[in-house]
Amino acid sequence: MKLSLRWIENPGMLTRMWQGFVGVLVVLVAVDVMFVTHEHTFLIFETIPGFSAVYGFVACTALVVIAKILRKICKRDLKYYE
Repeated sequence: MKLSLRWIENPGMLTRMWQGFVGVLVVLVAVDVMFVTHEHTFLIFETIPGFSAVYGFVACTALVVIAKILRKICKRDLKYYE
């Protein structure tokens, strides 16, 4: 069975996907702020609402950027193993 992904290629789909991702992020941060019990934090900036979501996003983005840089540094020629 072949999976068709033509809906992704529709004009404006990327914008709608970003709006959906941001909407989910806002809902998750709101739920975290309103319904999570008191957290025992070690540092003062950990008390900022949504800090863990922003920290996780920045950490994952940094990992991807560092991996791209390392790929350029460690890249070998196609004939390297011949």
